[in-house]
Order: sequence, then C-alpha cells, then structure tokens
Amino acid sequence: MKNHKAAKHGIDVVWFSCDQDGCDYKAKKASSIKVHKANVHDIDVQWFYCDQDGCDYKAKQGSTIKLHKAGVHDIDVKWHHCDQDGCNYKAKSAGHLKEHKQHVYEIDVKWHHCDSRRMRL
Repeated sequence: MKNHKAAKHGIDVVWFSCDQDGCDYKAKKASSIKVHKANVHDIDVQWFYCDQDGCDYKAKQGSTIKLHKAGVHDIDVKWHHCDQDGCNYKAKSAGHLKEHKQHVYEIDVKWHHCDSRRMRL
C-alpha cells in the first residue's frame, strides 16, 4: 500500500536524486536513477554494437540495435505492404505505410479547415 500511495498519489514519496554536478533529476525509483545516469551522463553504460561488417553503430539499448539493423541493413524487417489494387509500395513501419495511403489514396486523412472569420491579424 505504501508503494501505491507514493507512486500514484505522491504521498510519503522517497525521492532519489542524481548525484552528478549540475543535474537536478529526481525519480521515485533508484533503478530510474541508474537508467538516467546511463542515458544522460554515460555512466555504467552497457553498449550494444551492430555486428554488421563495416558498421560502427552502437546504442544503449538492445532494442535500438534491432531497429537500426532493420532500418539500415534490412535485417529482420517486418514489411508492411499496401493493400490497394496494383500498388507495390511497402514500408518498414506501419506509420510510413499509413502516410503513404494518406498521401497517395487519401485514406484516413484528417482534414483541418481554416475558419477565416475567426482569424485576426
């Protein structure tokens, strides 16, 4: 119950602070401080390296390496194919496919109209 009150309601919160000079980051969990220090201050970072020949890319998270390898080297890509008749478009992300369908076929476009009567200079 104590953890719930602290996390959800801010009652009796024990704050953990970053000990780096000039940094005022605070968190409710000690593990968040460790992640913060690795991401912001490069302290105790476990680097993940791309294993492709000639590639020097490195990241702080394994999931970022996976995205890099899919995006740059086409490894383990889940292709998203356009379902419109006669279209051969494919994208590496669902978001890019959605943009394609909006721009080319005007599918799921959200139109925003200007109400010039409300505009004042």
